[in-house]
Amino acid sequence: MRTDDLISLMSASSRPVDTGWLRRATWLCALAALAATAGLVLLTLGARADFAQVWMTPPVVAKAALGASVAVIALSLFHSSLRPGLRPARRLPLLALPFLVAAGWALYTLAQAPAEQWDALIFGRHWRACLIAVPLYALCPLIVLMALARRGAPVDRPLTGACAGLASAGLATIAYSLHCPADTAPFLAIWYTIAIALVTGLGALVLPRLLRW
Repeated sequence: MRTDDLISLMSASSRPVDTGWLRRATWLCALAALAATAGLVLLTLGARADFAQVWMTPPVVAKAALGASVAVIALSLFHSSLRPGLRPARRLPLLALPFLVAAGWALYTLAQAPAEQWDALIFGRHWRACLIAVPLYALCPLIVLMALARRGAPVDRPLTGACAGLASAGLATIAYSLHCPADTAPFLAIWYTIAIALVTGLGALVLPRLLRW
C-alpha cells in the first residue's frame, strides 16, 4: 500500500476528539458529590431546627454563597489543571474575591458592635464544630475529584490537589450550611476560611502522591 493510500484510509476513519467530556465530568461529579455530602449532613447532623424560618436570611445565604463561589472558581481551575497547555495558575487571584468579601463584611460587623460583643461574634459556641465538620464532610467530594484527576493529565499536581481541596471544601460548606447555627459574619470569615484552608492543604499534599506516573 502506498503512503498516500494509507493516509487517506486513516483520515477517512478518524473521528473528532471530544475535548469537552472532562469538563462535563468535572461538573457532574461535583453536583453528585454535593448531593451526597448534603445527604450525609442531613443524615448525621440534621438540618438546623429553625431552617424553615432562616433559610433566606443574609447569614445563611452568605454561608452557601461563600461555598458556592469558592467551589465554582476552584472547579474551573481544577478542570483547567487536568489539561496540559492551559495555565490555571494565572486565575488563582480570583479565589481571593469571596474571602475578601467575607472579611470586609466581618470587619464592618465588628466595627458596628461594642468591643465586649466581639468574642461572641467571632467564636460563638460552634467554632470547633465548624473546624471539624467542614474538613470531614469535604472528604466525600475530595475523593471523587481525586478519582477524576486520574483520568486527566495534570502537570502541576500540587496545584491540581489544592484546587480539588478548595472545591471540595466549598461544596462541604454549602452542605454544612444546612446545619450550622452560627450566623455572624466574623464567624463565617474566620472559621470557615480556616476550615477551607485545611482541606486545600490536604488536597495539595495527598493528590500528588496518588498521581505518581
